Amino acid sequence: MNSILIVNQLLRIKENTLLIKAMKNKGLFAYYYLDHQSIEIGSKTFPNKSFFARKFELESLHNLKVDLERLNIPLIIDQVGSDHLATLIDCYSIESLYSIDFATSNERNFIDKAIKQAKTDVTWIKDHSDLLYPLQKLPFDVMELPEVFTVFRKKVERYNTPETPLEAPEDHLSNGLSIESSKIPSLTELGYSNNTIDDRSSHPFKGGEDAAWDRLDQYFWQTEALAEYKQTRNGLIGLDFSSKLSSYLAFGCLSPRSIYAEIKEFEASVVANQDTYWLFFELLWREYFKLISFKHKDRIFKVEGILNRSYEWGKNNVLFEKWIDGKTNDDFVNAAMIELKSTGWISNRARQNVASYWAKNLKQNWIWGAKYFEAQLIDYDASANWGNWCYVSGVGNDPRDRKFNTQRQAEMYDPNNDYRRLWLQ
Repeated sequence: MNSILIVNQLLRIKENTLLIKAMKNKGLFAYYYLDHQSIEIGSKTFPNKSFFARKFELESLHNLKVDLERLNIPLIIDQVGSDHLATLIDCYSIESLYSIDFATSNERNFIDKAIKQAKTDVTWIKDHSDLLYPLQKLPFDVMELPEVFTVFRKKVERYNTPETPLEAPEDHLSNGLSIESSKIPSLTELGYSNNTIDDRSSHPFKGGEDAAWDRLDQYFWQTEALAEYKQTRNGLIGLDFSSKLSSYLAFGCLSPRSIYAEIKEFEASVVANQDTYWLFFELLWREYFKLISFKHKDRIFKVEGILNRSYEWGKNNVLFEKWIDGKTNDDFVNAAMIELKSTGWISNRARQNVASYWAKNLKQNWIWGAKYFEAQLIDYDASANWGNWCYVSGVGNDPRDRKFNTQRQAEMYDPNNDYRRLWLQ
């Protein structure tokens, strides 16, 4: 049987159950849809990935290509999408497709369309390699997912333990398909001008599975910064105030189960405290927004959100430009927005503040903000990004519908003005 392993959000060979399953077939190649459709926001057009996000993506693909070819599995990079995938299915008599179980139509449309277009009957095999817990092992049906995070957390912590991650396959595949790997395009070929990583960046990290494990090793074992995570996680400047693993999770260079297993090992050999637990707590937040996407599907992309709540949202192009350029009346927001534009990354604390300012202070369409984050962030993840924007904007899972006092936040988290000086100088 000939098969295709779709590696979108799955750019790794370790802890990859789909890869192991797919390697049981006589013919196999890996496929990645490199999407570069533009994003329209008001009167402006953006690439769907910033320079920084695209660079990270291409580095991750280079890493994966080497690892797959070592297993005798070619990697096809496709910039067309469903039309080309349908052609590949027919040309190579593909009987099965393997991929993670995507929660939203935005993520899975190219596969849905390809299956409908293909003349060959093909089976789509999915799993939850991007989750801590498979849906069928939750203590409730996903459609009964609690609408409050704390209720969800207590239930899964009581009844579930993430599965032990799998090692990378070692056996060389006797591949029955004669197909060569694609050349991975360069940034220049994709229309990006030469750029450099800003030396002020808190996220100068390279993409790929190897780099993911290097970063985890540095944060957990070399610096033991994990032991103080809860105390430092609201930082704004530097490499080690937080784990910086979110980009590797977003592209699937690292699995949440692997991170959980490393946390447990750290707790057994170094220290177990509230700080180490808190990184698992953040993995649970990521899990929660993934499950919210499975429950509410594309409602997370609607302006009324999962609550179906209507507000009068502004659509002011001038205010939008000031917000993205860091030229609002709030210097804390400005510093964060300049960092985002300059590096493709900002801390979780900064994200909450700039999102709240856009939606609650300026009262502008939160969809515009979510789309801008989608275009800019290295660690863009559909469920986390849109779920968080729903949450902050009063149309999601925040039972208190809070509004951030950005001046008070600046006093608490940037008391000496270091962050603002760094990005506003």
